[in-house]
Amino acid sequence: MTAQRPETLTPGFVLHARPFRETSRVLELATRDAGRLAVLARGRSGGLRPFVLLDLAWRGRGELPSLTTGEERRAYPLSGRRMICALYLNELVLKLIPRDAPAGELVTILEQAYGGLLGDGRSEDTLRAAEWSLLSLLDSGLEHLGGGDFSEDRHYRYRPEEGLSETLDERASGAVSGAVLRALATGSGLPDNAHRAARDFMRRLIDDHLEGREVLTRRLL
Repeated sequence: MTAQRPETLTPGFVLHARPFRETSRVLELATRDAGRLAVLARGRSGGLRPFVLLDLAWRGRGELPSLTTGEERRAYPLSGRRMICALYLNELVLKLIPRDAPAGELVTILEQAYGGLLGDGRSEDTLRAAEWSLLSLLDSGLEHLGGGDFSEDRHYRYRPEEGLSETLDERASGAVSGAVLRALATGSGLPDNAHRAARDFMRRLIDDHLEGREVLTRRLL
C-alpha cells in the first residue's frame, strides 16, 4: 500500500499512461523520493508525457493516490530510433523495478540515459550503461564486478547466483570477454566489435530477472 505523502515536490518521469474512465489517466511514474509508483491524474493531465522531467506531488492512501502537481522542469526531445531506445528503457523500468521499491536512483539513471540519447554518442553505449545501472538496483551482484579480478583477453560466464566462472573457451554458450565486462562495469565505451556481445550478455542477465515477461520494445531495436 502507498502511504499518504505530504504535499512536497519530488522530481520524476512519466513511464507510461493509460486511460481511466472518461477524463482521467493512470500514470506510471519513476520518482526520486518514492521509486516507482502509479497515480491517478484527473482531467487536466494531457501535458504529462514521457521524456519530461517533472516536479511531482500526490495525495491519498492506497495503491492509486491522486496526482496534485506535475510541473515541467526539462523536456528531452527524442525522436526516431533514439525515442524507441528511451521507450525500451521505460518499459524495462516498469518490468524490472517493483512498485514502492527503494529505488531513488531511478530518476538519475533516466536523466543520464535520456541525455545520452540526445547526444552524439552511440545509443547502444547509453542503453548498456542504463541497463547495467538498473540491474544494479536489484540483487544482481553486478556491483562486485567494477573492480573485478578478471583478464580482458579471456572469456567468462556470469550468473547472479554464482558470480563469475573460471575462464571459458570463447565459443562456449554464454561466454563473454573480460574486455566487454570491464567496459560495462566501468561505463567506458565498448570496443567497436563488442556491441552485439554486450547486448546479448545484458539481455541474458535481464531475462533472469524478468521471469518470462517479454519486453515488447526489444522487437523495434
